[in-house]
Amino acid sequence: MRLAVAFLLLAVVATNAAAQQDSTLDRAMTRLVRQWAAGNAAGLAALASADGLSIELDGQPTGPLHARQAAAALRRLFEQRETMSISPGMSGPVAGDANSAFVEFDWIVRIRGTTIPEHVTVFVALKREDDNWRVTEIRVLR
Repeated sequence: MRLAVAFLLLAVVATNAAAQQDSTLDRAMTRLVRQWAAGNAAGLAALASADGLSIELDGQPTGPLHARQAAAALRRLFEQRETMSISPGMSGPVAGDANSAFVEFDWIVRIRGTTIPEHVTVFVALKREDDNWRVTEIRVLR
């Protein structure tokens, strides 16, 4: 698991370094992936935009939610699932908008108490607020 997380962190940083020289975006994406891999719902909610965080779980969009509400929704997600690995997908700035970016990764999980892996794509949208990158949306897609 740690090897997979380390690989993802390196891949996100390397991909973004080549595509974009904005080190604050690289740091934001690294923090995001690290919090996700640890199942840290409060840590992810702390990265949320001041306007709130929209979350889509199991095809049900909600939000924008305040940090406490977002943490509760993510906590339920992480309590039910055990991370097996995380693999990098696409990431970088949104074309034509220097204040928007995204990260996408493949999250292989299993429902706690089972042995069957589930492949999930996680899409995260970010926007620049006061010189920091903040999460505006998380979509967990099966």
